Amino acid sequence: MNKNQYYNDEQKVEKELDSLFDDLKNTKLKKAIKKAQWHSIFRNVLISFVVLGVMLVGGSIVNRELIYNMEMPVQIAVDSFNKISAPNKYIGKVSRYHEILGGRNEYTTYKIIEGKVVFAGEGDYSYGLLRNEWGNRIGTESPSILGASHDVGDLKEQKYNELGQREMVFFYPFISYPEYKNDLQLLDSIGSDKIMEMALSFDQAYSLDEVNKMLPNNVTLAWYWVDDLNEQEKEDSKPRKEKQQGPDGKTHEVDYPARIRSEKNAYGIKAYDVNREPLEDPAQLFIWALQNGMKYDTKYKSEFVRVYNNIAGQDGELTKEDIKVWGVVVTGDVNNLKTLRTLPFIKASSLGVVTEKY
Repeated sequence: MNKNQYYNDEQKVEKELDSLFDDLKNTKLKKAIKKAQWHSIFRNVLISFVVLGVMLVGGSIVNRELIYNMEMPVQIAVDSFNKISAPNKYIGKVSRYHEILGGRNEYTTYKIIEGKVVFAGEGDYSYGLLRNEWGNRIGTESPSILGASHDVGDLKEQKYNELGQREMVFFYPFISYPEYKNDLQLLDSIGSDKIMEMALSFDQAYSLDEVNKMLPNNVTLAWYWVDDLNEQEKEDSKPRKEKQQGPDGKTHEVDYPARIRSEKNAYGIKAYDVNREPLEDPAQLFIWALQNGMKYDTKYKSEFVRVYNNIAGQDGELTKEDIKVWGVVVTGDVNNLKTLRTLPFIKASSLGVVTEKY
C-alpha cells in the first residue's frame, strides 16, 4: 500500500465516523427537542386546566354571591307581602334554584282551618340580571270563574281557585249595598263533620281591641281585614256615574258599580304564625312587614308604600292605634259559626275553604 492510498483510506474512515457521530448527535438533538416540546405542551395544558379551574371556582363563588344579593330583597318582599295580605294563607315549602346570574324560587301555600293544614296552591318568583320577578312572563290567562271579584257585578257567579276552593269577599262599611252576601245561611246545608273559614264584613271600622272583644270565644279569629284606603280611593269605590267620550266622539254616561274586596287583593293582619301558634303582637308584625317591604325596589314596593302611608295618616308614623279593622276571617265548625248569625255588627259573610275535621 503506498502512502497516498493509506492517506485516502484514513480520510474515508474519518468521514464515516464523523457521519456516524453526526447522525447520533442529530438523533439525540431531535429527541431532546421533541422531549422539550412535549414538556412545554404538558406544562401549557396543565396551566390551562389550573387557570380554567380557578376561573370556574372563582366564577362560581362570584356568581353565588351575586345571586344571594339579588335573591334576598325579592325573598324578603314576597315573605313580607304574604304577612300583610293573603287572608289565613301562609308560605310553606320553598324550593330555590340558582342559575347563572339569576335564579327562581318556587313555593307552596297553605291555610289553617281550626288547626288543620289545607293546601292552598303554589307560587313562584324570579330574580337576576336578565329576568324580572315574573320570570319574564308576559301575561297569564284564565277563565273568569278563577279570577278575582272587584265589584257587585262579580257576585253573580261564585269564583274559585284552581283547587276548587271558594273565594272569600269583603264589603266596605262606608258603602250601602243594595244587597249583601250572607253565606252564614249556608251553614244549614253543611254537615256537622266539616270545618271552614268565613270572611265577615263589619258595619263600621273598629280598633283591634274592640274586635277582639266583640267576637265570641267559640270561633277562631284568624285574620283582620284593615282599612288601607285614602279618601280618594274610598270615593272611587262607591257607585257612581261618569261621562266619557266614546270612539264615536259622543259623550256617554258610564255606570261604575260599588266595589267589593276579594281575598286575593285585601290587606290585613295574621293572628297566627306559620306553625299555628297565636302571635303575641300581630299588629307589630304587620307594621314591621310593611317597613321591611318598603326597603327594597321590588314589584311590591309601591303597594307597601301606599298601604303604609294610607294607614299611617298625616304624621307618617304607623302605630297600632292607626289601624282600623273593617272585617275578619274566622274559622270553626258549623255549630260554632252559627252563633255569628245574631251579631248586629256583621253586615256580610262569605264562605271560604270547607274541609273535613280530620
